[in-house]
Amino acid sequence: MFREIFTKRILGAIAFAIVFGLACYALGMWQLSRYEAKDARANAVEANYARAAVPLAQVLPSPASALGEDQIWSKVTVTGRYAVDRTLVVRTRSLASALGLEVLVPLRVGDATLLVDRGWVRLGETAAELPAFPAAPTEEVTVTGWLKPSEDDRGQNLPAGQLASINLPQAQGQIGGTLYQAYLVMDTERTASGLTPQRPAPLEPPSVDRGPHFAYALQWWLTAGLGIAFVVFLYRSRPGAAERRAEATPKLKKVRIWDEEDG
Repeated sequence: MFREIFTKRILGAIAFAIVFGLACYALGMWQLSRYEAKDARANAVEANYARAAVPLAQVLPSPASALGEDQIWSKVTVTGRYAVDRTLVVRTRSLASALGLEVLVPLRVGDATLLVDRGWVRLGETAAELPAFPAAPTEEVTVTGWLKPSEDDRGQNLPAGQLASINLPQAQGQIGGTLYQAYLVMDTERTASGLTPQRPAPLEPPSVDRGPHFAYALQWWLTAGLGIAFVVFLYRSRPGAAERRAEATPKLKKVRIWDEEDG
C-alpha cells in the first residue's frame, strides 16, 4: 500500500494540493480582511451618522489627534473662517453616476486648519476646464458635518489647486499650516449673520454595504478541498487500481429461479 502511495505521481499531487490549499487559505484571509474593513466602516456609519452633532474638540481634542476607526462619520460642529484663496478641487468624483469634482476649502480654526468638503460640481465642457461653483463665504461661519480620515495617495501629479484624492498630506503641501488629521464632509453651514450660503451639491450618504467578501472567503476555503479531491482521484485512478478493487469485492452467488423454487 505504501508503495502505491509514495509514487512520484501521488507525491506530486499531494504537493500540488498543499500549495493549492495554502493559496486558497491566503486568498480567503484576504477576502476576510476586506470584509472586516468594510464591516468596521459600516458599523461606524450606523453608530455615528445619524447622531446629533457635538463640538469638534470632543472628537478631535487637537489637530494632531487621529480619528479612530469607531469615530469615522462622527457628526461635529465647528466655527471658523474659510481661507477661500486656498480652495482645492478633487478630480474624478462621482455623484448619482455622474463624474465631477469635489470642492475642498480650508477652514481656519484657531491656529489650525480643518479641510471642509463643501460638495460636488459637474465637470466642465473639457477636462482641462474647471467648472464654476459657489464660493465659500469670507465671514465667520459655523459648519456642521461628518469627519472622515485621509484617503490614500493615488500617486498622480496634478496642477496646483487640484488633488486626485482627499489625501491630507498632499493637501497640506498646497495650503500649508497645521492641518487636522481628518477632514469634514459638510452637512450645513451658517454665517454669523444667520445666512445659509450657496454651496455645491451635497454628497450622497455613505453606504453600509459590506459587500460579498465574507462569502468569497468561504468559497476560497471550500475550494481548498478540491486539492484533496484531486489526490484521491489520482490515487483511485492509478494503473491497476480498478482491477484490484474488483478482485477485493466479494462476488455474490447467482441464484437460479428453479433453485429458489426447489428450496
